[in-house]
Amino acid sequence: MEARLRRLLDAVVAINELDLDAVLHGLLQAATELVGARYGALGVISADGRGLERFVHTGMDPAVAASLGHLPEGRGVLGRLIADPRPLRVDDLTADPQAVGFPPGHPPMRTFLGVPVVVRGEVFGNLYLTEKLPDRDGGRFTAEDSDVAQALAAIAGTAVANAALHADAQRLAVLEDRDRIAHDLHDHVIQRLFAAGLSLQALTARLDPREEEVRTRLSGVVSQLDEVVRDIRTTIFGLHVASGADGGLRRQLLDVVEEMAGRATTSVRTSGAVDALVTGTLATDVIAVVREASSNAVRHGRAEHLVVTVDATATHAATGADAVVVQVDDDGGGLDAGAARSGLAGLERRAERRGGAFHVRRRPEGGTRLLWTAPLEPSPS
Repeated sequence: MEARLRRLLDAVVAINELDLDAVLHGLLQAATELVGARYGALGVISADGRGLERFVHTGMDPAVAASLGHLPEGRGVLGRLIADPRPLRVDDLTADPQAVGFPPGHPPMRTFLGVPVVVRGEVFGNLYLTEKLPDRDGGRFTAEDSDVAQALAAIAGTAVANAALHADAQRLAVLEDRDRIAHDLHDHVIQRLFAAGLSLQALTARLDPREEEVRTRLSGVVSQLDEVVRDIRTTIFGLHVASGADGGLRRQLLDVVEEMAGRATTSVRTSGAVDALVTGTLATDVIAVVREASSNAVRHGRAEHLVVTVDATATHAATGADAVVVQVDDDGGGLDAGAARSGLAGLERRAERRGGAFHVRRRPEGGTRLLWTAPLEPSPS
């Protein structure tokens, strides 16, 4: 008994390890040693509660285990323990009416002991011990063996909960770090870029009118700084979203562009309160426009760079009403006729239904620019 208690204590100490697989394997080895079993396993119950999604085992030769093919599915005696998670002892598996047998090449197993593993009040899986060694307690699993197995199952449950808490702590640390980076970008980097842009604008105003070339180059640098600021703001938003903030339309835009862009380098920019102003079916249309435009640019136009801009501060050219503009610029080779007849035709119909406009044109510097405009308020039907 003293040796068993010492081995249990070792198992308790082991749960502080962060490698859950190593902890569970160590617990299985402790269980087989303490109760005198030849084989041990821990089955993790699937989300639907009908079978096993994971199976950790010990005692079986790796080559034999590999030759058996798929893992146990949780039927037969294993299924009984899943359906009724209470300690279960079986003296002879081959004679049990619910036994489904073993696949060819499986080692013979007669005696069986199974106990549930409970994590935070819910059954996580089951601990299985089979083939009691003949020189231990006469070769039948005993009530004392069941008690030891239940103690080890409780330790396994604690190990699983401990690993989950550690993972939560790591995620929290990452989120806090993202939040700090976002604040640093906003409070330091953007302000410095903005100040540099103002300084260049002031310098441009003091230039001699004859220095037109320098004035033009400085204006170009200021425009590039403005684009960098917009990109950083998009990055800041992405960091905040990853920290748990409600992403709304902006989050969906980032996800869609990432999904459709493949290997292309992308940039997503937004202006105005797009999450508050572009909602409902209008947001659905905007997402559809971005998805179709990104797909066509990359798949048909073979674009390597893609810039998506959604501006909720625009004005409708015909009515003067507040509007949203979706602009997608790429450096591809243009869109083929098939794409124009199919997906792009659908985007044009979306714009027309909303009283908006849709244009696709070649950019002077190469590539394609897609413009889609719609009033923020739906046009009356």
